[in-house]
Amino acid sequence: QALLGCRAGVALATARGPSLSMGSAGDAAAAGADRLKTHIFEDRILPSPAGWIDVPICEAILTKDVRILSTVDGSANSMTSLTYVTEGLLQTDKRTFAEVLHIYDDSKTYLPVSCRKEALRTTCEALLTGCVSSKRYRLKWVRKAGEGSTGDQICEGVRQLPADYICMGYFGLKGKKQNCHSILGKSLSTNVATVLSQGNSCSLICIKDESPNLLPIKLKKSTFVVSVSMNKASTKAFLDALRLSKPGDEIHVVYIKSYMENSDSDYTAEVRAKYEGFFSSFKDNDQQVFSRFHDRMAQFVLVSKQRRETTAQAIVRYADSVDADFVVVGANAADRVARGKKPVGSVSLQICLLTERNFIVANWIDVIPRVYEDVVRTAHTPV
Repeated sequence: QALLGCRAGVALATARGPSLSMGSAGDAAAAGADRLKTHIFEDRILPSPAGWIDVPICEAILTKDVRILSTVDGSANSMTSLTYVTEGLLQTDKRTFAEVLHIYDDSKTYLPVSCRKEALRTTCEALLTGCVSSKRYRLKWVRKAGEGSTGDQICEGVRQLPADYICMGYFGLKGKKQNCHSILGKSLSTNVATVLSQGNSCSLICIKDESPNLLPIKLKKSTFVVSVSMNKASTKAFLDALRLSKPGDEIHVVYIKSYMENSDSDYTAEVRAKYEGFFSSFKDNDQQVFSRFHDRMAQFVLVSKQRRETTAQAIVRYADSVDADFVVVGANAADRVARGKKPVGSVSLQICLLTERNFIVANWIDVIPRVYEDVVRTAHTPV
């Protein structure tokens, strides 16, 4: 199960590039660069400091051919999410493969004609055919199982592809409901909640925009706000934002300081050094992988909490101030479930619920580079 989880989710293995080696771009950046280095000896790897993902795995996440599962039901939200995949991700990354999944129920004769299985299939196929080659997508129409929920079948679709990302609309045909997760007056739709609660190994891209005109596609710049701390899940969130970005996009790496923290603590300084090390690598031509992202505008931002403000509220406030297109959070679902916790932490979940913007939940599964190499490197995009 662990190996299948790796294959299904956290992106993976390509040829290992050289360990990162930066020039001096300030003490903080140099310190971050040094921390990015790793040493591998046959079947063992020296342990990385807490919160750090080894360089070969970072490079694998950024270079592996991507598989995306896009779910549709005919609603405005789901069709907007499909547009983001077809006119956004498939256009900017020629190594991306998409599977469009629709789970239908023949007993629902009351559905609008446009939402019935045959009409919806025709619409989706026309949208995909107009964007990419037939080798880069697949339509999968599945009858709803007698027992179990639609969300459970979506999770099974993630495992079968297997998917690196799943792209869903925030609400379905039934619109906003109050019968699922609710925090501070905000609710989460059933299928999205199921995908999050089952701890799937892939990352979730959730689209709240109800019109394709609002999407950051084609020539429109995307702005990602990534919530970080010193853990691997937030590092994966940053890597996912980088992987999904296109030239000219902005990536704001945001760390929330305590209301009482007047000067940078050692922890804050370490988080800053870590990401400034990443940013320096983008401009280092010796780095074959990281230098590919030299045309992204990345910055580290310290945001102080306001009085009586939570971390989630501070992240949402900053995202609104920069008019972000995506808010990105990390989750270590497998580890949390093993410890008897919910797959997505309360702060990350609150951010997703409170923001009015599209969000990404980046899932991380711990594994050493050799496992990625042995299990995933031979995997190919479906044909």
